[in-house]
Amino acid sequence: MIMRRTPAEEILIATDLGTQTMTVAVAEMAEDGALTLLGVGESASAGMRKAEVTDFGYAQSAARMALAEAERRTQAEITEVYLSLSGTHLSSRNETVRGVTLAEDEHRVTESTLEELHALGANLPLGRDHAILHELLRGYSLDRGVGSTQPLGVHTEVIEAHYHLVTGKRTRLQTAVQCVADQRIRVKGCTFSAYASGLAVLTDEAKKRGAVVVDLGAGVTDVSVWRDDAVVHSAVHGVGGDHLSQDLSIGLEIPYARAEKLKKEIGSVVLEPMEKDEKITLPREISFDGRSFFKEAMVQILQARMAEIWQMIRDDLEEQNLWSAVETEVVVTGGGARLRGLGRLASEILPRPVRIGRARDFLGEQSDLERPEFSTVLGTLRYAAECERREASQVKGWRKIQKSLGRVVAGMRFL
Repeated sequence: MIMRRTPAEEILIATDLGTQTMTVAVAEMAEDGALTLLGVGESASAGMRKAEVTDFGYAQSAARMALAEAERRTQAEITEVYLSLSGTHLSSRNETVRGVTLAEDEHRVTESTLEELHALGANLPLGRDHAILHELLRGYSLDRGVGSTQPLGVHTEVIEAHYHLVTGKRTRLQTAVQCVADQRIRVKGCTFSAYASGLAVLTDEAKKRGAVVVDLGAGVTDVSVWRDDAVVHSAVHGVGGDHLSQDLSIGLEIPYARAEKLKKEIGSVVLEPMEKDEKITLPREISFDGRSFFKEAMVQILQARMAEIWQMIRDDLEEQNLWSAVETEVVVTGGGARLRGLGRLASEILPRPVRIGRARDFLGEQSDLERPEFSTVLGTLRYAAECERREASQVKGWRKIQKSLGRVVAGMRFL
């Protein structure tokens, strides 16, 4: 629920429908925009594959369990949420729309000019059964040359607005929303997972000078590239942590559940010299005879798959000619970021420094804020805060207009 606790505070709720885990985060937003995390509810996912709903009933039940857990932990009544989304059906592109200023306005950029440009950006042609998840403003160009981020009041004959669009299959987006929405809960807004993660973990300097966010989920790997305080590229790769577990299961000849547990407990993509002869023994269980193998075998399997993922990301950004725009770092988030040695391996393949991302500028329980798998849902809270402030500003502006009109009407004499 976006419910007010005092005139200066309100509660925001974010939901992340993950392939492996459903997560709901509740935060308090102060009047100055500061966010305090009140608690997180989780439940094991069901009916999800590669971050998309495959069994609506199971997925809806899992989402409701996470929402109920968040309510229990925070005592918040949830009636409105913001939702992060992913899936290989999502795609992105950069577009430019052009407008002209009016001679009667002395060719000055007015609010109406910018509103018309935004309307054009929101109505760009899409593929069949596609919908816009984001139209993120990248900046403006004046008279086909000079760049600007705040052109209001500037004199120019031609103004162009540059947008980064994230689009997806309308039906799949609707299905994800309906997993959360019901008679009691309304989905107030949606955001792309890697965009949300960037809002949570990137510094202002990184957003300005260029950075890459890589969200390693269980089913997919989401990527967003930032430059000049805007997203310039987004991608969803259909490979994630589940593939590592599957590789271990096949390569070591062990059940998938054992492989998943092994990966989470001692998984690593680097082998230290003292570990070369270390042996791992999995005890005998029902329907499993047990297994022994060298740790080196496990590391080689995980390393091969992660190297493939990093190379895929490197190749994608090279194809888009984006590495020159990335001056700072690659920040890794998501549950996959917990894999030991991940940053070291990534640094050998990617041409920029790599670090594991943690949520920034939040108050509240630090143990939750430091978990890289919570970056997306925490970033969704930040996205929610931006949306709420924007909405409040628009309402405030309209109230000023109404008040002004009221004074004018009151002063009129009717004959």
